[in-house]
Amino acid sequence: MNKQILFPVDFNTGVQLADYANLFAHVDKKSFVGFFLRDFNKVARQKISEAQKITLQHDLQKEADQLSVDFDVIKNTTTNNLLLNQCRFSDLLIVNPLTEENVQQLNNVFPDHFFELVACPVFLAEDVTRPFEEILVLFDYDHSGLVALKSFLSFFGKVSREKKLTLLTVSPDDAPEIHLEKYLVSYLQKFFNDVGIAPLRKENLLEQVISHASRLPRPVLVLGHSAIQLLNNHDLARQLTHHQTAVFYSNI
Repeated sequence: MNKQILFPVDFNTGVQLADYANLFAHVDKKSFVGFFLRDFNKVARQKISEAQKITLQHDLQKEADQLSVDFDVIKNTTTNNLLLNQCRFSDLLIVNPLTEENVQQLNNVFPDHFFELVACPVFLAEDVTRPFEEILVLFDYDHSGLVALKSFLSFFGKVSREKKLTLLTVSPDDAPEIHLEKYLVSYLQKFFNDVGIAPLRKENLLEQVISHASRLPRPVLVLGHSAIQLLNNHDLARQLTHHQTAVFYSNI
């Protein structure tokens, strides 16, 4: 089945389609769909001109042809509905680079509640040209976290087998949660050779997650709906970007 990958073509001025093609080179069937994020900008003066769009789209299409990559662009719109509907039928939205400034832009400049409204898994990459070295998975018994994990595995499980994965777990409340945690560990051991567990307290959970990530070299953090709280918290988001932590999340 063809995997559709969305990305903003005007968010990173140095965007190269080849970088995304290389990142997902191991994915056999895929297509890339670009969109102009500034079409959804709340500040009119920061919108991109039609001439700039035509030039950028032409350059990216030329690059796609050279790479033999399936590529298209969402046509101009002044409403959020088209982008949100496209997300519902896509497999991933990738935003690069993940910096403190860019997180603040996504929170304050672009469509309200951008992180909440995206209806597909999201990969906020610190640098797509430098892959993550370790994997952190937050397991807080929220279904969205499992959706994010399954999506992450579908994209990166095959090429991450030798990387260390640490499961950040919240203490289970009852027997069903205990069994679910054990099943998840067994499930992950089918994909990864090195699976560890780090128990966390429920209080100040995200602060503990950031603290753990800060001690690792270039980690990717996989989590569910709690990512929204993380990305909307200026201090936590700043720490996240400072420690070069990528984020792969789902809020559905």
